Amino acid sequence: MTAELANNSTSEPVSIFISAPGKIILHGEHAVVHGKTALAAGLNLRSYLCLKEKDSGRLHLNLPDIDLERSWDVLELQEQFRDLLNSDVMEVKPSVEIMQRLRLFLGYSDTETTKRLAVMAFLYLYLCIAGRNGKFPILDTLVSSALPPGAGLGSSAAFSVCLAAGLLTWAKAIIPLSSSDNTLDWSREDMELINTWAYEGERVIHGNPSGIDNSISVHGGAIEYRQKVITPLENMPELSILLVNTCVARSTKELVAGVQRRHDKYPKVYGPILDSIEEISQECKRTLQALKTGESLDKDGAFKSLGELVDINQQLLYVIGVSHPAINNIVRSAAAYKIHAKLTGAGGGGCVFALLPPDIPKDSVKALQADLFRHNYESWITSLGAHGVMMHRSKETLLGDGLLLPESFLKYA
Repeated sequence: MTAELANNSTSEPVSIFISAPGKIILHGEHAVVHGKTALAAGLNLRSYLCLKEKDSGRLHLNLPDIDLERSWDVLELQEQFRDLLNSDVMEVKPSVEIMQRLRLFLGYSDTETTKRLAVMAFLYLYLCIAGRNGKFPILDTLVSSALPPGAGLGSSAAFSVCLAAGLLTWAKAIIPLSSSDNTLDWSREDMELINTWAYEGERVIHGNPSGIDNSISVHGGAIEYRQKVITPLENMPELSILLVNTCVARSTKELVAGVQRRHDKYPKVYGPILDSIEEISQECKRTLQALKTGESLDKDGAFKSLGELVDINQQLLYVIGVSHPAINNIVRSAAAYKIHAKLTGAGGGGCVFALLPPDIPKDSVKALQADLFRHNYESWITSLGAHGVMMHRSKETLLGDGLLLPESFLKYA
C-alpha cells in the first residue's frame, strides 16, 4: 500500500506529543557478538518529543539535554534538497546523496560529535518524511529525555523513534488510534513504518546498528536477539528494578575488541563461559514466561532464580574482563541488602540494574539508594517491559500519567 504525504500547509497549527522508552540488556551482552542469545527489555525511562507547527519563522530544533539549539531557513532547505526527495513515505531507502549534501550544507567534517550526529539525524528524518510533499513545514521540535545519554540505555534510539513517530504523524502518513483517555497508539503496520524510519535515524548516528534499540523503543516489552534475528517475547512480566548509573564513560568498541582478543587467545577458556551465558539467557526466558503465564506457581522461587541468574552472569562478565571497580562497588552495595545486581550493556562503566522482587522492603531500597548517592552514583526506581512509543493527547495528560518527565521538557514544551 502506498501512502502519499498530506500537504499540511492549509491545516490548523498542531502540537504533537510523543514518548518512547529506552532499553536494557538483561542477559547476553558480549556473548551476543559471538552468536549467542541476548535478552533486552523496554525501560520505563522515556524520551519525550514536542512538535509544534508554526505559520512563519524558521525550522527550529531544541535538545536541552546536550545544550543544543539550532534553526534553519526552510526556503534554503527546499532549494538545497527538494530534487533528492521521494514523494512516497512508504519507500524507505537510505540516501547517501542526502547525507553527503547534508554534510556540505551544515559544514560538517567526517569527524562527528554527539551534537552534530543529533542534528544530522533530525534533518535527515525531517527532509525524508516532512519534506516529501515539496513544501517544507515550519516546525518547533523539542526532544528531552529521562535517559542518561551515552550510558547504553538506548537514548539515541528513543530520540530517533520520537522523531520518526512525530514527523510521520504530522505528515498524516500514520493515523493514531485511541488507546486510553490520555494516550494513543498506532496500527501494527504504522508501528513498523515508525520502526523503519527510526532505524534510518539510528544509521545516521551509529552507522550500522543492530536494530535492537529502535525495535524495543517502538514496540516495548522484551525481545530475544540472536545472529541478527529479533524475536519478540510475548510473555514478559513487568519487573521492578533499581537502575544505577556509574557515571563512568567507556568505549563499547574497545570493550568488545578486548573480549574478542582474549577469546581468540584462549578459545577453550572463553568458549565455555559464553556457552554458560547462553544458558543463563535461555533459563531467564523460561522463568519470565512461566511467571507471566502463571505456569510458575512458586513466584518467590521464580524471583529467587532470576536473582541467582543475575549474580552468575555478573560473575562471568567480571571473568571476561568487562566489569569495573564502580560496577563491583554497586553490586556489593546491593548484595548487602540481599538485592541482586549486574552490569547492563558493554560494561566498563555505564549502568547497573538491580532486580527488585515484589516483597522487597521499601526501606531497604531507600537505604541502598542513599548508600549509592554517597558514592556519587545516580539511581532510579523504574520498571522493565515498558510500553513502546505512544502519542499523548496534550502536555496536561503527560503530567497526569505519572511519568518521570525531565525538567527541561517541562520548561520548554
